[in-house]
Amino acid sequence: MKIDYLHTDYLFTGDGSVIKNGFIGIDENGTIKELGITNDSIKTKGKYLEGGISPAFINTHCHLELSHLKDKVERKTGLVGFIKKLQSIRDTNLDNVANSMQDSDIAMWEEGIAAVGDISNSEISFETKAHSKLNYVTFIELFGFDDKKAKQLFEKGSQLYTKAKELGLKANIVPHSPYSVSRKLLELIFHSSNGATVSIHNQETSSENEMYIKAKGKLMEMLNEFNIDTSNFKSNGKSSLLSYLNLIPKETPLLLIHNTFSSENDIKVASQKHPNIFWGLCPKANLYIENRLPQIDLFYNENLKCTIGTDSLASNNKLSILDELKTIHNKFPLIPLPKLIEWACKNGADALQLEELGIFEKGKKPGIVHLKNLTKDGNLKKETTVKRVY
Repeated sequence: MKIDYLHTDYLFTGDGSVIKNGFIGIDENGTIKELGITNDSIKTKGKYLEGGISPAFINTHCHLELSHLKDKVERKTGLVGFIKKLQSIRDTNLDNVANSMQDSDIAMWEEGIAAVGDISNSEISFETKAHSKLNYVTFIELFGFDDKKAKQLFEKGSQLYTKAKELGLKANIVPHSPYSVSRKLLELIFHSSNGATVSIHNQETSSENEMYIKAKGKLMEMLNEFNIDTSNFKSNGKSSLLSYLNLIPKETPLLLIHNTFSSENDIKVASQKHPNIFWGLCPKANLYIENRLPQIDLFYNENLKCTIGTDSLASNNKLSILDELKTIHNKFPLIPLPKLIEWACKNGADALQLEELGIFEKGKKPGIVHLKNLTKDGNLKKETTVKRVY
């Protein structure tokens, strides 16, 4: 069997390690056969790629079905303003939805993304995902603040789940956020997960914590404006994360999305209480909506399992994991690139339970991307580009 060799200045293995002057050998199917430090033989028969090589990226949070809303929502309105605008225009320009989703799907592939954790509120994106080169895990997202409707809403989600599976898609039923689902619906979702990863939007705005601590704030006002009955909601003096975490079985992998307003105490207590949390970071969307980033240095200092997402084109100008990594690097330059790539590769694959992806290891088939125009010491800069190699 023919083996192609690629050698480079920095071989990022995807698990936080880097091999300087490293090489990789792949067969015609893209399966990893060899890797190590480049020698004269490899230089002779291999192809040199300036800069670095990495496994293809994992996008753990996206809303493909919102691709037609690029540049339609104002920036820096805060989450409540964003949600109100989104709800008012979500069902407009629907003739362009299919083309927009296909364009986004192709763009993510070309940006070196191998797999996507994608939110679905309907089946509108299923056909696009079923015929994609990308490996999608579809998070069928439920809303519902009324306990009395929890079973009905869960059954509706189960019907979408069945449709996704019929098309060959990997799918999990998940809650949207703690402020948009009832306790009963949350329990139904988590206790039916059967070991599958469950994602949830977490602490994306300060008013989420205010709602749980004081039973007031902009989110409570928004729910009432949407004629959602909040009369049975009781505050408990705790942040939203610490309020619902005990409802989640410890064996359930939990993907917390955004975490923009997660405090140091939230991060430490949650990590102690739940052994299998992945902290999903979508920095460009956070800046687009709230004009604020999470305390990403805290996650790094605590050596937590972070992942990277792009969110949607309603809250981003591009679905690019490299752009998300550049955004983090610009604000937190002390976080080394091998760690950022671990977040974007192995951690993402682990969060989505995709064992073949995210790491350069013999026998795996993670996809390969070329990171061109790194600094001399192997870090990101403005001019760094990504190109899919396999």
